Amino acid sequence: MEITLIIIILAICAGLIKGFTGFGLSIILISVLLNMGILPTKLLPILVPLFIVLDLILFFENMKFIKIDFKENFTLHSTTLMTLFIGLLIGTHLLTIGNSKYLQLIFAIIILISLFFLIGKVELHQMRIPNERLNGIFGFITGILTGLFTMNAVPPSIYMIYHQYPKEKYMGSLVTFLIISDILLISVYLFKNLFTLEGLLISIKLFFMVLFGFAIGIILRKKVSSKYFKSIVIFILAINSLKIIFDFFFN
Repeated sequence: MEITLIIIILAICAGLIKGFTGFGLSIILISVLLNMGILPTKLLPILVPLFIVLDLILFFENMKFIKIDFKENFTLHSTTLMTLFIGLLIGTHLLTIGNSKYLQLIFAIIILISLFFLIGKVELHQMRIPNERLNGIFGFITGILTGLFTMNAVPPSIYMIYHQYPKEKYMGSLVTFLIISDILLISVYLFKNLFTLEGLLISIKLFFMVLFGFAIGIILRKKVSSKYFKSIVIFILAINSLKIIFDFFFN
C-alpha cells in the first residue's frame, strides 16, 4: 500500500472523528481503502485491529465515568450481552455468504430517519434508564451491525442520546460496550479465519496516522459541552448514513 499525502490527511481526519465521538473511523477509511483497490471482503480484517487498539485507549481514558450498574450501564446487562452475541453470529454469517450492501442501505435509511427524533433531545440531560425489553432489541440489532459492518458504536450512540445520557455517562457506557463487542468480534473473526497477515500489515501502516487525529479528537471532546457534543454526534451519524446511501447508488 502506497502512502500518499491524501491518505495521511484522510487517516488523520478519520482518527479525529473516532477520538471525538467514539465511533466513525470507518466513515472515511473504508472509502480510502476501496479507492486503493482493496476488495470489500478484505476491509473489516484491516479495520478491526485499529478499532480494538483505539477502543482500549478510549476505555482507559474514560474509566472514571464507567459505573458497574446493570441498569444505568445497560451494556453490562445480561439481556444486552446475550442478544448482542446472537446478533453478532448472524451478522458475521451474513457477511461471509453474500453481498451485504442492501442490508447496509436499509440500516442507513433507518438510522437517518431515527436521527430526526433525536434533535430535540440534545439539550436534555436528565438520564432515563433503559428497560430490559429495549436492551434486548438494542443488543440484537447492534450485534448484526457489528458482524456485518463493525458499526458497534452507532446503535449505542443513538440509544444513549434517546435516553438523554450526558456526555460523561455517554462515554462511560459507550467504551464499556465497545470493549465487550470487540472481544466478541475478535472471537467470531478468529473462528471464521477472517484475519490475514496482509490486513494486519495495512492496519499497522495506518495506525500512527489515525492515532494523531485520534488524540486531537479527544482533546476537542473535553472542551465542548454535552449539548454541543450530542449535536456533533448526531451530525456525524447523519453524514455516515448519507455516505452509505450515496455509495450504494453512485459507486
